[in-house]
Amino acid sequence: MERAAGNEELAKELFDMLLKELPVYRSELQLCLADKNLTRMQEQIHKLNGATTYTGVPALKAATNNFETKLKRGETEDIKALVKGMLQEIDQVMVSAT
Repeated sequence: MERAAGNEELAKELFDMLLKELPVYRSELQLCLADKNLTRMQEQIHKLNGATTYTGVPALKAATNNFETKLKRGETEDIKALVKGMLQEIDQVMVSAT
């Protein structure tokens, strides 16, 4: 609500948009991992990080921020674990919204 300037309708609309996009982000991350495409992965995480800024999902926001920071620093030795954690956070948001 705070990020949507107190506009409940806007906050719901932004959250609904994120929910529709989460399965796409989930699939993209899995493909990027399989293809070892860290550039594309960083692009997707950056977009997701931005989307989480306005939607009231603090755990997913923290996870995307952490993931993006590690990708920017080249800290990719534990990339499988990072992706697994992101997928779990995405799943948690999708499950809690139903």
